[in-house]
Amino acid sequence: MKQQNVFWGILLIALGTLFLLDRLDFFDFQWRVLIRLWPLLLILWGVSILPVQNFLKIILALAVGALGVVMYGHQYENYKPHKSGFRYNFEKDEGRIRDTLVTQTFSHELEAGISSASLQLDATAGTYKLLGTTSELIRADKRGSSMAYNFRVEELGDNCKVIIEQVDNKIVLNSNKLNNFDLMLNPDVAWSFNLDVGAAELDFDLREFNIHEIEINGGAAAIDLQLGTESRNTKVNIDAAASAIKLVIPYEAGCRIKTASVLSSHNFKDFEKISRGVYETSGFENADQQIFIDLDAAVSSFKISRN
Repeated sequence: MKQQNVFWGILLIALGTLFLLDRLDFFDFQWRVLIRLWPLLLILWGVSILPVQNFLKIILALAVGALGVVMYGHQYENYKPHKSGFRYNFEKDEGRIRDTLVTQTFSHELEAGISSASLQLDATAGTYKLLGTTSELIRADKRGSSMAYNFRVEELGDNCKVIIEQVDNKIVLNSNKLNNFDLMLNPDVAWSFNLDVGAAELDFDLREFNIHEIEINGGAAAIDLQLGTESRNTKVNIDAAASAIKLVIPYEAGCRIKTASVLSSHNFKDFEKISRGVYETSGFENADQQIFIDLDAAVSSFKISRN
């Protein structure tokens, strides 16, 4: 079977299915929404020219097609035809129409006796940055787009849990690109993160913080993390699809990477391959600081550097 036939066959089947569902009035097909998903064509093309067995190509192509259907559904749900490059939610106010761009500020004081904290964040769309430190436990500033967040803190003994979640799960076409979310954290507590990253950019410089664990679930995301020397042991678990991931760790830290990635490129400079899917820096077992990375990524790129 020719490799090109796999690509064009899957593409024609997918487009034909969409047109058929449109004709049967299952949904209203929108070209403008589909065109925004054009990078999936590059992924399918890449699958078609991989030097692997054909049955594996078919499985991967079907997985990419399923991902495209899910992404199309999210985009279409909030799609409305418009002429400008921005999407607004409108409401009437005494005969006038105004947009509903949202600006929010959250903060919580650091209570006496709190030594550790966890952050659970829905980073659905937009740009999320960690700007530095604060004397409060946490401070967050959100601006742009119509997305809004709920903020709450749960305290239990010397630990507290900060939860920042989107009010609803709707993704607004184009408008969410304007969503900017800035964070500042207290450096005197040990932090853990549980981050759900969608079609977003995540830029966290964590060098000033004691980081115990980072859990990231990502999809079509750009993730940039930088770790420091404040913690002796840090666990990083990343489960991502179609994401670009960059991680910078201290040069003197020992690091072990376990990866079960599928069709993902990686750059593990200065790492030794210990066994299948396991890489370590020299002297890992005796290093004063150890970083453990578990990576499960599909159609993603992962780059780790030591600084």
